[in-house]
Amino acid sequence: MEKVLITAGVHGDEIGSVMIARELRGWIEGIGMENVDVIPEVNPEAIEEGMRENPKDGKDLNRCFPGDLNGTVSEVIAAELFGKAKRYDRVIDLHTYGKAGRCVPYMLTDLRKDHNREFCRRMGIPYAVQTAGTSQQMFLELSKIGIPSMIIETGGRRWLRDELDLVKDALKDYLSGRAPEKVRFFDSYQQFSVEKAGYYVPMILPGMEVKEGDILGLLEGSEVKSPVNGMVIGIKMEGTYDPEEQNLAAIVEF
Repeated sequence: MEKVLITAGVHGDEIGSVMIARELRGWIEGIGMENVDVIPEVNPEAIEEGMRENPKDGKDLNRCFPGDLNGTVSEVIAAELFGKAKRYDRVIDLHTYGKAGRCVPYMLTDLRKDHNREFCRRMGIPYAVQTAGTSQQMFLELSKIGIPSMIIETGGRRWLRDELDLVKDALKDYLSGRAPEKVRFFDSYQQFSVEKAGYYVPMILPGMEVKEGDILGLLEGSEVKSPVNGMVIGIKMEGTYDPEEQNLAAIVEF
């Protein structure tokens, strides 16, 4: 029987991921599923402070893998977790989407590797998105050594209960061996932002399809338009926008 590790709380301001993991761990313990381990609070100092980075060294833990046992706090956490994760057959890292953002639940992994694509087919999340993205993320470093691994993104900093439940239920189905719905694969996506800061009002929702030139939202009353044809997987919710801190949308291209 394959061993599965589920982690959450790598980023301390993504409390939705912690909520999913805590509830999932209770369900797993309740039915006596011994091949699955859940770590709901990987980065406890960051969670306590509600920060993305660990407050003791200011580092993003998900840019520290495979880690260093002689390094800073984040590097030590990464090294200990990576050493543990290598003993599992599959690894799922739960996250919630962006600062003041919202997304459709989706899987993020390196789809060029067959073991990850097959992993996605077994998971009941409707969308899988390609990334070979920023190095030193846990799922990418594990994938490099042949361990199927992914991030599941959902909700946002302003988490949404229905979206969290969708991910939790999909994980339960996967762990129980129930057949998932068909997964739609996307081989590229674009994070979209503009240089101007100000108050932003989105005019679209995650999951909507857009064409190049369609209006994504209004920034200080001015139209912000899609640069590509595709499906919106993530948006910035209404509020003050700072281009140095966030994107306005993430779009998978057709």
